[in-house]
Amino acid sequence: MPKVSLVSLLFVVTVFWPQTVLSQTRDPEGDTGGYSGNSDEHDGPGDEGRSGLRHSDQVVARLNSISALCEGADIYVIDCLAERLETLEREMSGLVGFGDARRIFRDTAAQLRAITQNNLDPNQPRARMQSRDGRLRSARPLTAVTPARKRQAISQAVAVLAEAETQLLRSGEASSRRAVQYQQIAAALGSNKVLLRSV
Repeated sequence: MPKVSLVSLLFVVTVFWPQTVLSQTRDPEGDTGGYSGNSDEHDGPGDEGRSGLRHSDQVVARLNSISALCEGADIYVIDCLAERLETLEREMSGLVGFGDARRIFRDTAAQLRAITQNNLDPNQPRARMQSRDGRLRSARPLTAVTPARKRQAISQAVAVLAEAETQLLRSGEASSRRAVQYQQIAAALGSNKVLLRSV
């Protein structure tokens, strides 16, 4: 029987949630998912790849689709939301006139990742999310919060989204040309507070 290096082993457990597939992977050397703080960090292409967005309604659609991937993520939901905002911010690189929105998404994602780190469950493996239809998947492995502190972490995440929504609305007020677009983006982002509260 051929020998197999322990370092090459990768344990994968797939759990079927109502709307998503949660693929949990554990690093054989025990890495449970510490972050480098680099918003460009990812281990492979996500569902959107590297294609850029060209219209604000595409941004709204992306924000509205977050629940399709993150619903049912439970202890991974905060980092799932952070990953979606990171991916969206990268896709907006060619979208003219929405620099404020990109900055807000980037800052919001960083705050959500910080919440995850501050409430980290080191005993849980990092995980990848994929929607049941396979159209959406996370661009990087996600990290879980400890169940005992989940409610506290969720409350903090909801507050972060509320602040981001307010900032987007203020950015719209400063630009009459794009006020309606910013209002739509703010509403779409804010709708994900329902996702967090449902966990």
